Amino acid sequence: MAATSQQIHPPSVVSASALWAGMGLFGLVLGLFLLAFQDTVFGGVTWLVEASVSGPNTLSTKSADMVRDGIQTWGWAGLVTAIVCLPIAFGTVLSAITRLLRPVLSNGEDELLPWDRHGRTFFLAFVAVLIFAVVAHWTLRTYLEVEWLESEDGLSEWWSVFAYMAGALAIGAAAWSLKNTQHSPVRYFYLTLAVGLFLGGMEEISWGQRIVGWSTPEALSEINVQNETTLHNFTFGNNVMFELFFWGSVIGLAGGFWRLTANSRGLSDRMRLVLPSAMMAPALLLIMVWRAGDIWQTANFPRLVMDHFNSGPRGDEVPESALGLCILIYAIACLRQSRFLARRASPAASTTPPNLVTAEESA
Repeated sequence: MAATSQQIHPPSVVSASALWAGMGLFGLVLGLFLLAFQDTVFGGVTWLVEASVSGPNTLSTKSADMVRDGIQTWGWAGLVTAIVCLPIAFGTVLSAITRLLRPVLSNGEDELLPWDRHGRTFFLAFVAVLIFAVVAHWTLRTYLEVEWLESEDGLSEWWSVFAYMAGALAIGAAAWSLKNTQHSPVRYFYLTLAVGLFLGGMEEISWGQRIVGWSTPEALSEINVQNETTLHNFTFGNNVMFELFFWGSVIGLAGGFWRLTANSRGLSDRMRLVLPSAMMAPALLLIMVWRAGDIWQTANFPRLVMDHFNSGPRGDEVPESALGLCILIYAIACLRQSRFLARRASPAASTTPPNLVTAEESA
């Protein structure tokens, strides 16, 4: 009698209680340690500062106060992490979330996208993003006064325009590719994102004002800090964009970490179509460091180190350039995965044996 083969699917990521428990316990231990041993941690930070360069290099009173506030901020952040993660790992909260999200997050029998591969190609791409982030940070802050590089119509500005428009085109094409699949919610998400990217690109060129040369309407010029036909340069718009950059990078990092850790445990096609790749982490970290608001200022240790070595943020183009790279990486990945699913949903592909579908087809 012929043996019957049974396809084994990995468990859902929402059932990974050990991951939530680990994050919660780490946050609890870190928070309690920082709050209970503030003076010890502060002494260690002071020693590192004094040892970083030769000669006397003590912290000023203002810097010392900022470091102490940062230690407290990170301590309370650890406790908040524990409060959120530990109930998910233990108790009825995990069961409720599992029942609620299983249709979206679980890996069902009809999932087609292959698991992510984190080999040489992924590593090289990660290093390339890291190099881009370092070069962008050093170049755009060092040559802040070079007009062809960082002015309103400079190279960095047009890089952002290109990223927005190319991203909108790629995401729109990805939405079109999903029209014959079962992923209508993702398709609508892509369409919304494509429209948002297009609007962002038009905002970058002031809706063509600097190209055509029309004058700014009087009503806009009174509330626009750059006297342009834009919305993001309103007095309140800058603050909104500041927060969007910071929290967007935080969500992107969390999504990339989720995808990386849950890759082998099981992710639905829908989540693979939405979650970003972890290779974007260096650029997202750079955005987060540059756009951390006042509430996180004293806990922004990378920023404090940059400022100490006179390499802190200057200007506004670095996070926008990093965001442009992230947009392109995300859009291209979405398009590749959507086209893969479109090929599998076509009538010709329906007659192809499943074992002939390899990971290379998703490239």
